[in-house]
Amino acid sequence: MSLPTVIRSRVDPAAITKVTRLFNNTLGDILTELIQNARRAGATVIDLDVAEAEGRRWLAIADDGAGIADPAVILALGRSGWDDEVARREDPAGMGVFSLAGRHVEIRSCARGQGEGWAIAIGPDDWESRAPIAVVPCAHPFGTEIRLLLEDEWAKTLEAIANGAARYCPTPIRFNGAALPRADWLAGAEVIVETEGVRIGLFNDTRSTRYQPRINFHGLTVPCVLPSIDEKDRHWWARVDIVDAPTLQLVLPARKEMVENAALEALRGTVRKAIYRHIASLGSHRLPFEQWAEARELGIDLPEAAPVLRGWTPAAADRNSGREGHGLVPAGQLVLVGDFGPPLEQCAAFALARDGRLEGRLADPDDAMAGYGWYDALARITALGFEIERDGVTSLFDGSELPGLESGLVDRLDLVVEISGPQPQTLIVAAPVVIEYDEGHFWSFEEANILLASRDAVSPEELVYLLEAACFCASDDHDADSWETQNDRFLLDAREMATRLLLGDDAALVERLRAIIAYRAQWFVPEGRQFSAVIGRDAIAIQLEPAKPETAS
Repeated sequence: MSLPTVIRSRVDPAAITKVTRLFNNTLGDILTELIQNARRAGATVIDLDVAEAEGRRWLAIADDGAGIADPAVILALGRSGWDDEVARREDPAGMGVFSLAGRHVEIRSCARGQGEGWAIAIGPDDWESRAPIAVVPCAHPFGTEIRLLLEDEWAKTLEAIANGAARYCPTPIRFNGAALPRADWLAGAEVIVETEGVRIGLFNDTRSTRYQPRINFHGLTVPCVLPSIDEKDRHWWARVDIVDAPTLQLVLPARKEMVENAALEALRGTVRKAIYRHIASLGSHRLPFEQWAEARELGIDLPEAAPVLRGWTPAAADRNSGREGHGLVPAGQLVLVGDFGPPLEQCAAFALARDGRLEGRLADPDDAMAGYGWYDALARITALGFEIERDGVTSLFDGSELPGLESGLVDRLDLVVEISGPQPQTLIVAAPVVIEYDEGHFWSFEEANILLASRDAVSPEELVYLLEAACFCASDDHDADSWETQNDRFLLDAREMATRLLLGDDAALVERLRAIIAYRAQWFVPEGRQFSAVIGRDAIAIQLEPAKPETAS
């Protein structure tokens, strides 16, 4: 067999016999195709009507568009029959009516410029049999009407699907004579940019995900990955409303996604530039350095990001502790604080707050800002540790070294802070307390070593707060108690430990009993009454009496 010298593309006749499998034939898909056809035909209104005839319910889709001059194009797969202008602007594929494949359909149409209309009836088997179908002249107004049998299941959802189809369609749609509500696809946008046959709406919130519809293709909304750009306090994303952009196309025959072509990639570039231009118009920004550099490469001149950072919040052992971070602070004299772990950071923050020399100057690092001149010039705390002197021996606790000293008083306790920058310095701060704890080495917080500069260096409540921040972390075990229950139990034990260390065993015992009574019993004391109790090892005497008036202090 000799090879052919040329080949040509053609539609295999066998493809026609598979037409019923090209479409899902869902009501939503069918309405989408027919509404799009009516819109392309220049219809000023599309009517959806349900009517009873021959003992059955029919759905009619009618429009006042250009009509169909040649009925032969109805069953010509891939041959659209549209004029050159529509073909250029819309790139129709000639598949609209084939969404009805396998169904009994009646079509009536009259093209503008022709005085007489025509009608055909297509049976369920006619779509694949290639049998001749009679064309009957009829009186019909300009435009096209398609009727199909309405299934019972379809009838239940028809109105809802019609509302969805009408919402963002540029052509008005009526259902049983009543106009369906319409909305602007870009409603709520902070700014709308019209360019190259599309409308781009820019939104500033966190609602969008990549799986949500982003493009309105003449009433059909489809998901599409479009650029989004995050600042520290603003989140920009876009929706696109296609007006006249023939090179932006949908994947056929399902029309559920955009064709990944050069036009779509160009649209993404246009969206990205639109976001950066809008940010530039706002005067100031907090873009990461990488996005700032990208904007400048795209020819959009932005100043450096506003020189502000979030004030330093020492790390807590439990990420769900609910401890609020500090707000934004100007970057002028800021000092960045690295990651040293919860025990070191919590105790260092406590000491530095007492000292006051770095008040309002500490900030959390933000790697996304690295590259900006103002950020790279900031001083940084490069080392943090506690020097501990007891009985003439000096020890260091800096996270890597665990001296393992027993809880109690020490002779000297200093926080040592090393700061890099144009003028490096070492800051020595008298520290009230340090908690030596490492969850990788200790089984529970009761094993923590609490070292004090003096008995009155810290109050029991302050020490409980530090213990919670430095040591408490709720279990993620499925069988563990709730976070609240675990936290309550921890605070009860921490309060007893702090009280014993600072005030002695008797005070700790009283505090423990007070906490248990407050948690377990105080809630059911009657209003205006009080309990008085004498609790002994072998007996408990409880008396209910009127509450004593509070004495003025």
